[in-house]
Amino acid sequence: MGYDIAQVARNYEQMQGREISYSEMKCNQFVVAVLRASVNPKFPYMLANDFGSSPYFQKVTEPQAGDLVHWPGHIGIVLDPDQGTFIGSQTSTGVAEANYKKGYWNGSYGGKKPDAFLRYTGF
Repeated sequence: MGYDIAQVARNYEQMQGREISYSEMKCNQFVVAVLRASVNPKFPYMLANDFGSSPYFQKVTEPQAGDLVHWPGHIGIVLDPDQGTFIGSQTSTGVAEANYKKGYWNGSYGGKKPDAFLRYTGF
């Protein structure tokens, strides 16, 4: 299941046939769109901070590909937990890969640190 989520996330722009900017699709909209394409077309709309309290996810300490990575006000999808890569829609890049183990997404340069990893448990 997790691998399918990660694969759909990785190929999302290719499936759409174009690059997607942040103004077109915010982080939560991207995650919801991927979940609708990979696990259930009726997956409900959620804001970034709603995923952690959703009954469809459980918090995990060791992320796997396809798990969600959450920061206050931001959400993405883990692609490679060993490398720390995730994909999401960031204000500076739109839909793109980034790294939660180093740089801005690990708290450097005034950035944010992940506060939870969430695994999809079913709908």
